[in-house]
This record gives sequence, C-alpha cells and structure tokens, in this order.
Amino acid sequence: MSTHRQRATLAVTSILLLAIAPAAFAGGADTITVRERQVDVSPGEINPCTGATGTIVDDEQDVFHITELADGSVHLTGHSTVSVTFTPNDPSQATYAGHETFDLSASSTDGSFTTTTTTQLRVKGTDGTFLTIREVAHLTISRNAVTATVDKAILVCS
Repeated sequence: MSTHRQRATLAVTSILLLAIAPAAFAGGADTITVRERQVDVSPGEINPCTGATGTIVDDEQDVFHITELADGSVHLTGHSTVSVTFTPNDPSQATYAGHETFDLSASSTDGSFTTTTTTQLRVKGTDGTFLTIREVAHLTISRNAVTATVDKAILVCS
C-alpha cells in the first residue's frame, strides 16, 4: 500500500496554504486553523507485502495551523489521523485495516522554504499479518537551489 498520494496532496496543500496565507492576514502576527475531513477511495493499489492489487479507502481528518509573523514569514503545522482499509481484488487474499498518522511542519521566509513530514501506517491483515510503514522526509529550498533533502522510508511486513 502506498501513502505517496496522501503525502503529495498534503505537500501541495501546504505550499498552497503558505502561498495564500499572507492574504488572510491583514498585518502583524496572526494564526488561523483549518480543519478538513475527507474520504479517499484509491482502486488499483498494490499491497507491497503480498503484491495483491486492491482498493485503499482512507477516512482522513486533518488540522492545519498557519501563522504569519510580522516579518512576513509563514509557519504551517498540520496533523492527520486516518482510518485505512485495503480490500484486495482477489477475495482469497488478506484484507487489511488500521491507522495512519501524518505530521507536517513547514516554514517560508523571504527566499527559502523548509518542510518536514512524518508518516506512520500500521494495518493488520485478516490473516494475522501486519504491514507497517514509517517515513521521515525533509526538504529545504532556497532561491538558488534545493539545499537539503532527506527521505527515509521503512517498510515492515510481518
């Protein structure tokens, strides 16, 4: 199962929120909170432990806090909790259910952008197996180039 689609969506959301946040703040330091709830249905996904194809359903709740400081810098933090199910196309394969959490921190100042995300997913199969994914990603972009990137993912099938 893949969380790349969710991470990409949240990364794009964070960039858009950081881009529009200055318009939401007329002047000085201020914070807004954005809450979202959505259900994503993703057919054609692959269980990385078994190779089975199927459908992932994410029932997601997100909370973002956006703060703009008087100097124009913008800071975003966010947290998602997700109920996850994987239903294979082949009914003889294991069905999985569990939870995922996703944390995001991003800062934008004049000329630079930095973001760090962490993801933890743990689902249990109807056959008693577990699938666990943990990932930490960090990115710093300056006016001249990408100055730091880290993306460490761990997948455990047990």
